[in-house]
Amino acid sequence: MSDPPVLRQAAERCTPFMTTKKLISLISFTVLALSTIHGQNDDNTVLKIRKVYQKINSYKNYKIVTIDNSEDFLGEATDNGGTLKGYYKDDTLQKIVEWIGLSNRVIENEYYFDNNKLVFVYATESNYHVNDSTQSLDYTKLDKSFEGRYYFDNEKLIGAVLSDKGRNKTKQIDADKFLASTRDYKKILKTKKT
Repeated sequence: MSDPPVLRQAAERCTPFMTTKKLISLISFTVLALSTIHGQNDDNTVLKIRKVYQKINSYKNYKIVTIDNSEDFLGEATDNGGTLKGYYKDDTLQKIVEWIGLSNRVIENEYYFDNNKLVFVYATESNYHVNDSTQSLDYTKLDKSFEGRYYFDNEKLIGAVLSDKGRNKTKQIDADKFLASTRDYKKILKTKKT
């Protein structure tokens, strides 16, 4: 692999008389320029992903394949059930919506695809509201406790916007789980579709 042109030019400028200070400044500038270019590429990719997201959500004539038993897609039953929905435009899966009802909260994940690859996940968690007077859970009300937006390029996490900053530590683990889930869910939905 050859050096990027910017680094090659920097090396050519290095003469035996170049001061260490000038060399450090030149290297620092080069690193900053390269990281800025990389950041701009990610920003452009995120903008493209947002357009894909908007396009998928604006389409209204999907064929929807629904699995209402959480055991059928999770391999186990949950306390308050679960649903998996695949949204197909013609024969192409555009979106999967996963709803999981646990004993104390609801998890919802929306998976978006472009050219059959995962590009975006919108994830939320909502806790069942606690009734102050009885200290019991009110299953008719939800309080949102987490919201996350995960951006993928070539099925690799390139960015995440998370409402809980503590989850930054686990965002790559979450991304890996989303990728694994989509592989499984695609197969399950395909068998249900036919």
